Amino acid sequence: MDALVYQITFLLTFAAISFIAIRGSARVKSVDDFSVANRTFTRFGVSWIIVGTLVGGVSTVGTVQTAYTHGISAGIFTFGSGISCFLLGCFFARALREEGVVTVSEYLGKYFGQRFRYYCSAINSAGMFIHVVGQFLASIAILQAIFSFGNMVSILITMFLIGTFVIIGGVTGAGLIGKIKFFMLYFIMVSSAGIALYHGGGLGRIIADLPPHLDMLGFDRYGAKTAAVDMFSMMVGVLSTQIYLQAIFSARDVREARNGAFLSAAIIPPIGVLGIIVGLYLRANHPEVAASPDQALPYFLRFAFPPALAAFFSAGILLIVLGTGAGLVLGVTTNIYNDFIRPTGMMSGMIPPIRLIRLSTIAVLIGASLLVVVGLDSAILKWSYMSMGLRGAAVFVGLLVLVFFKPLAANRFVLVLLYLLPVVYVIVNLS
Repeated sequence: MDALVYQITFLLTFAAISFIAIRGSARVKSVDDFSVANRTFTRFGVSWIIVGTLVGGVSTVGTVQTAYTHGISAGIFTFGSGISCFLLGCFFARALREEGVVTVSEYLGKYFGQRFRYYCSAINSAGMFIHVVGQFLASIAILQAIFSFGNMVSILITMFLIGTFVIIGGVTGAGLIGKIKFFMLYFIMVSSAGIALYHGGGLGRIIADLPPHLDMLGFDRYGAKTAAVDMFSMMVGVLSTQIYLQAIFSARDVREARNGAFLSAAIIPPIGVLGIIVGLYLRANHPEVAASPDQALPYFLRFAFPPALAAFFSAGILLIVLGTGAGLVLGVTTNIYNDFIRPTGMMSGMIPPIRLIRLSTIAVLIGASLLVVVGLDSAILKWSYMSMGLRGAAVFVGLLVLVFFKPLAANRFVLVLLYLLPVVYVIVNLS
């Protein structure tokens, strides 16, 4: 009976939240509406997009999973995100917003050439594409924990829901979903961490009950070198990702862009702390989670809260995951349309632009679902760090040059270096 109440409450909650998000999204009439909301966002709109896309399955399901298996190193993603948003506001927001572009590749292409624009856009899109996999994996974990769906059914449901969020609302829809996600996210994670501290007897007791042979409060188990590389990849990746920078491009002006980045920097890190508390509590008191650590957060929600409340929280977590996936898919779609289809005039006159960008979204989702099938047994954070590093290799150095050393943009050596960095990154990761 409890299981039935849980499932019904989950479905009703998720349907209600999704209806609000979809109904509140602006009816997109043009490509500019879809991509940059006609550059009308205040600091809050900018932050809703960044938080709504950056904080997802990795920051919730993935953080609790990694805190259970490796301890405090699970905070790398959220703390790296906060630092990146702070740097974005300090040094990059003005330069990016003043250019009036739609994609970061377009910005780089103005100075490094149209060929590099295509190259950079392809690599950046591939990095976001990989990150979408992490959101699919987190969504699958939730759906399987609640309904015991098979892999293919879970993938199809995830693909349909993400597609609905992106196609209807574009970047405006992503901002509204981000706003809903923010309030639900803090409510869920504060409640979960509070229950964990209560049942665990406080943070000191939880730490004392951790297995003594595991280095859960250090980085030896995770690897200090791996932690440093992941933190760097995280910071560079955020500063190089289309959808996060798309929030800056959508701002009303430079001031709103900068303040939106600062607001995001303050909001994100505490979420990681809350997730770590839950993960450490589970490690100290629930060794049975070791059989399926990717199910750690869904497992905690089900045993720690009454069925109806647990279902409400689980529906919120699924929305958080899907919202991030939708933002990333939106970023890939924006790159494909604005960097490849629009400049080359592909299918010009044959298909209306807004329909063409939506068809591109469907193609991206189909491709992502196929990639998910290949990586179903992968850790969520592993995919995310890999994608962040790949995006950073393609974009970050070019951004640094244009923001701090613009005269070097004409140097041929710099251009060669920009072409080589993604290749070197892939080789290093495969070796």
